[in-house]
Amino acid sequence: MTSSEIETQLADMIHAAILKKVDPDTLLLESGLLDSVAAVDLMLAIEGRFGCTVPLTEVEEHLHSLRTLTHYVAAHC
Repeated sequence: MTSSEIETQLADMIHAAILKKVDPDTLLLESGLLDSVAAVDLMLAIEGRFGCTVPLTEVEEHLHSLRTLTHYVAAHC
């Protein structure tokens, strides 16, 4: 799967979680778009779809934006 395909799938997952489309560099946690419950739901959805988990100590780092999340999933899943 290409990074572009991963980004599209993740963007759809984020859209489903917050009911808004986001640009690749939109701040997710810092802006308040994703709260802790939505972040956990998104991490569970990523695990289900891509088969990998984001370590709890790294969630804030990798949920910084769609772009950072895409890079993580492309490298680790």
